[in-house]
Amino acid sequence: MVRNVNLILIAICVMLASCDATIHFYPEDEMADRSLTRINVDWSDYGKTLPTGLTVVCHHTETGERVRTIDNNISYVSPYLSAGRHWATMFNLTEDEYNYIMFRGLDAAETAEAYAAEYRGAVWYTSRNGDSYVAAQPEWLAVDTIMTDPVDHLAGGTQVIGTLHPRNIIFTLHLKIHSINIGNLRSARGAITGFANGRKLHSGTPNTKTVTHIINSDSWTRTRTQVQPEIGYVAADIHCFGLPGGHKGLPDENILEFQAMLSDGKKVLKYEIPVGHLINKRTIPEDMRGDNLDLYLDLWLDPPLPPGGNGNWGFDVWVEDWNEQDDVHIPF
Repeated sequence: MVRNVNLILIAICVMLASCDATIHFYPEDEMADRSLTRINVDWSDYGKTLPTGLTVVCHHTETGERVRTIDNNISYVSPYLSAGRHWATMFNLTEDEYNYIMFRGLDAAETAEAYAAEYRGAVWYTSRNGDSYVAAQPEWLAVDTIMTDPVDHLAGGTQVIGTLHPRNIIFTLHLKIHSINIGNLRSARGAITGFANGRKLHSGTPNTKTVTHIINSDSWTRTRTQVQPEIGYVAADIHCFGLPGGHKGLPDENILEFQAMLSDGKKVLKYEIPVGHLINKRTIPEDMRGDNLDLYLDLWLDPPLPPGGNGNWGFDVWVEDWNEQDDVHIPF
């Protein structure tokens, strides 16, 4: 009996030794034709709060071989790469850490793209375009793509092959809507069509697909002018991927639906306003990257809000209230 137990123990030890050898030696065999490299990351062009990690995907310029590196050290990454030059594409965090951004085309640098995830909350607005959808507002996203210096197996040591300079590619639309009788506004919500579905990481340019962004009641602020208190405006900021590729600045390319619940809580005015020609942008770098990616939409309601009460300046309206009102459509 003791002899049998000893034989079993010996067999188990041999198996464990065999497994350990496989785990230990396999990575060395795999790395035999690769060199340890270093790609630095310079965040000086990124004005947001620094992330807690990053992803770098390297593609060999000739073979297309892909090496993906994830690191909590945001100052540099150290991938093992084959000899030659590589496209290095980076973005902060990892694909799974974003709630409102998705990625596709990461098999090649030229096709890598970030795009807006579909909005998962309660959607009161239905997109009018069959190729579009209601999208969530994306988080800040920093990206960069460079061609590295050549990796040389004969160089030895850790080879520094380039520096990435990540910049934000998420736009902010600053929306402001003016009207007289602003005190007659109890709550507001809106939706705007025709924004880019996403952006290509290699070039920083937008794609041609479009999405709709909604602006719920809790996103608006209301302000009265000091000189004429019956005049004021509501404002909201929307994060997006900017205007789509090929945007011509025509009115119907972007439609703003603005819904104004009056102070009596019984009536909602619904405006449909073509605004594609009214969206202005600040000077943007040629590569369409940077932190000051701002779009501006400033307009007056026509017809304006009707005279009414002083309004509820807290804007504390329950979502359910919107389903119990008499709607008045005011198309343009």
